[in-house]
Amino acid sequence: MMPSLFFPRRLPQSVRLLALALLSVFLSVFTQGQGDLRSMALDAALPVQWFDSRTAALWDEVVGSLQSRAALETENARLRQALAAAQPLLLDRDILRSENRQLLALLDSFPQAPGRVMAARVVAENFTAGNQIITVDHGQNDGVFIGQAVLAAGGLAGQVVAVGTMTSQIALLSDLDSSVPAQSAENDQPLLVNGTGDPRELQIPFQARNTPLRAGERLVTSGLGGRYPPGLPIGTIQSIRRNGTQAFADILVHPAVALGRLNTVLLLWPQGQQQATKTP
Repeated sequence: MMPSLFFPRRLPQSVRLLALALLSVFLSVFTQGQGDLRSMALDAALPVQWFDSRTAALWDEVVGSLQSRAALETENARLRQALAAAQPLLLDRDILRSENRQLLALLDSFPQAPGRVMAARVVAENFTAGNQIITVDHGQNDGVFIGQAVLAAGGLAGQVVAVGTMTSQIALLSDLDSSVPAQSAENDQPLLVNGTGDPRELQIPFQARNTPLRAGERLVTSGLGGRYPPGLPIGTIQSIRRNGTQAFADILVHPAVALGRLNTVLLLWPQGQQQATKTP
């Protein structure tokens, strides 16, 4: 049966066939009279074809851009992971460089150490208003003992105040409980150099207002008491203030050692003193 796409079902089949035949004849005659109809159709289709090709090209560009962005994001994530993995190595390298610099400075400070020494690494710090304590990675197993002198690049750093099996605690010269027998490098006048709780400065107590000490004088250990060998650098007198209402001068000393930036120190066994036997 003839489909009802062009004709309603109520028309007889013969009428439908006749209409289709007339339509066929019309199209045949019209086509013969329009020789360039195909050319016109091609011209009409040209914008559609151009638009279709541009759409395809634009789509390819979008897909390529998305793929490039995805590749960049993947590469960025990989580089971030690589950087995160490298940061501990960079930190270790910086620490090693700092330790190497301090070791070289130690060698320059003590070309001939006043006894046997052992390098120790600082593993912890406890800097508060009063306490100036560092912890190093050597202890009883290495023969460390309480009261042992500790050196650093520049001079005397402090003394051991607590000893564990594998670690020890050192009170720096800036600790409030620190007091070192000292003297001027220019004369034998006995002095004491005390801690102030600030790693950037020390002080000399009990000096009269008319003290002969001058700013710029170097101070060294005197050796009194036997705890510290004589001649170890302590610092340089930074300022002397004389207040008319006070009996003593206010004398500040700049430490020879950068007490607040220690990575490596030297534990000192003075000449003639044997290292203690290691505990089992």
